[in-house]
Amino acid sequence: MSRLSHATRGVVLTSFLGVSALAVTACTPPMPPDVLAALAESQIVCEPGEVQVAVPDAFTGAMSAVGMALSGVCPDTTVLEVPAGDPAPVALVDRTPDQAAIDAFAATSCPSGTPVVVPVFAYPVSLAYNVIGLEGVVMTPQIVAGILNGTITSWEDPLILEANPGFDFTLLPELALMDVEGPSGSVQALTTWLAAEAPQEWTAGTVDVLEGGQKFPTSMDLIAELTLVESAISVMPVFQSFANVIPTANLPVTLEDGSELVVTADDVQLYKVGSGAMEITTDAETGSMFASPAVGGVPVEGNFDVAASKIVLAEGQPLVGWPVNGVAHLLTCDSPDEPGARAFSQYALRLAGQGALETFGVTPLPEPIRVQTFGPLKVTVPGADGELPADQVPAGEDPQDPAVDEQIVDTEIDEGLTPQEAESAVAE
Repeated sequence: MSRLSHATRGVVLTSFLGVSALAVTACTPPMPPDVLAALAESQIVCEPGEVQVAVPDAFTGAMSAVGMALSGVCPDTTVLEVPAGDPAPVALVDRTPDQAAIDAFAATSCPSGTPVVVPVFAYPVSLAYNVIGLEGVVMTPQIVAGILNGTITSWEDPLILEANPGFDFTLLPELALMDVEGPSGSVQALTTWLAAEAPQEWTAGTVDVLEGGQKFPTSMDLIAELTLVESAISVMPVFQSFANVIPTANLPVTLEDGSELVVTADDVQLYKVGSGAMEITTDAETGSMFASPAVGGVPVEGNFDVAASKIVLAEGQPLVGWPVNGVAHLLTCDSPDEPGARAFSQYALRLAGQGALETFGVTPLPEPIRVQTFGPLKVTVPGADGELPADQVPAGEDPQDPAVDEQIVDTEIDEGLTPQEAESAVAE
């Protein structure tokens, strides 16, 4: 007798799925995406042991939040965050990873497997500034571009005064730009927005490192200095500026008719709408997914579902959201030597994992994009003989890949049983 929990699939749904799956035949039409997503949600993969996840310091705690939720259903699984760059079978990156980042991950953390890349959450970005009592300053793309390229150094610049009538900026020190050393997803997102909205003022295009500004080794070092220096200003995730009680700029969205609508930085619903502006590209060879920064505030058609996002818009309110959002990605080592890595990433993209991330302070992926990650992460759904025909599995998914469901099932099963007999044994 041996422990073969991998032979069973979703015991909570075993009796229903075991019978309904047998009814699936070759002539059954493909399941709708929402049905496949619901079936996939029923499968939790548990791999006992520790999973290490490399995390950039600005997002320290995000993966631990997912780990705490995971430990509630998989008590033998623990998640340990390690600093970005340390060898780990899962790495969180705060931006769209380039090939150099993927190659570095493969060399240090996945020498015997295949790196798989998927987006995992979005996060709003703005300029945070240290001026006590100066809340709600509006910064147009032209203003932001001027601050970042050094052509705007005073709060009394005509562009700032024009965008903020009624504000008193007299006697304030000159603006002091600060930034972290090395690539930043926040900078990547903000400069993507500038390149689209203010190309004449911002000619550097999309970059992840700013040329100007005082540099700091970590975001914590930057925040410590910024809170001491009046008029210090920095590109920063909004959740981070709010957590440190630092005023944050409001940003405008350009509507279809050319008019501008100022969006406030404190509306979680508008973060979700804005995240729908990300664009997805897929690597045909590996199935990896890459999301662009979500900029502009207007969702890409098909990338956002109002009902699934559980947001409520006022009557007549346009479907526009926060205009600058970075998109974090997970790099996962898909290897038999690291079974816990893929199991963790699968959970992070489950609704429960996304809920844990939202509690941490970032924005869950739009539902139409989240379900696309099931393919590269090889999330399986139950079917006849323990598998579904290929035409009923999301694109890129391996229908032969076994699901390991130790969250619900941890029992001894005779190795000689068929999958159907094993399901019946557990159900009894």
